[in-house]
Amino acid sequence: MLVSSPAAFVRSRRIRGCALALLVMCSPACRSSAPPAADPVAVELALERLRRPLQGDPAALYRLRIPATGGLRLALLVAGERGRMTISERFGSAASITSWVGSDQSTVYDLREGCRIDGADVSDLLGVTALPMPQAVRLMVGRLPALPDDRVWVRPDGRVVVDGGRWTALVTVCPDPWRVEEVRDGADPESGWRITVSDHSSTVPSDFRVRKPGGRWAELELIRLEWQERNDLPVLPELPVCVASP
Repeated sequence: MLVSSPAAFVRSRRIRGCALALLVMCSPACRSSAPPAADPVAVELALERLRRPLQGDPAALYRLRIPATGGLRLALLVAGERGRMTISERFGSAASITSWVGSDQSTVYDLREGCRIDGADVSDLLGVTALPMPQAVRLMVGRLPALPDDRVWVRPDGRVVVDGGRWTALVTVCPDPWRVEEVRDGADPESGWRITVSDHSSTVPSDFRVRKPGGRWAELELIRLEWQERNDLPVLPELPVCVASP
């Protein structure tokens, strides 16, 4: 693969790392660092609303900030079980595309380096506790990050456990109206990955902060969210598999 300069190579790696970080998907939850004192029965009733199906195919645009830069845009486009997440630079040039089909297949297309990272390699990088893209999409549009086949139950402290088999998440929900405000790594709630969402319009959050171990983070700010009966996804580029430099 060809890279125009060392600076461009570093920048491309940072943007690719951002795409990978956002596959896992900080103000304190419910305005408090302690678990919410929610009635488990009330939370059970709230889950009926938060687990409802999506009303169509979402298309969303976000401002994206990472430690390296704050001038990025993230576009989300979903069509049924398939989806695309495109990260673009300040003046509109696409830097990476993440593609997925259901919960098991994700591919990152690094457009700067001209190669792709297939799902198996993404899983190796992120670990089995990563939040899959379909569940992450549900979080982004104001739903509980759980599919119908995921196991969901309420703990005595009012927090919600989502078990996807290869991953678990600990979810904080808050009332008036009931909404998700935080999702933590269920395997390591204190030190693992964490997604905090805030500034809701009804149940839909406008601000996101993704924090991963080691101090890595990314922030999203919603610009626009639209719903369509059916979205058409763009054709993916034909790129070779990325090979690590010797």
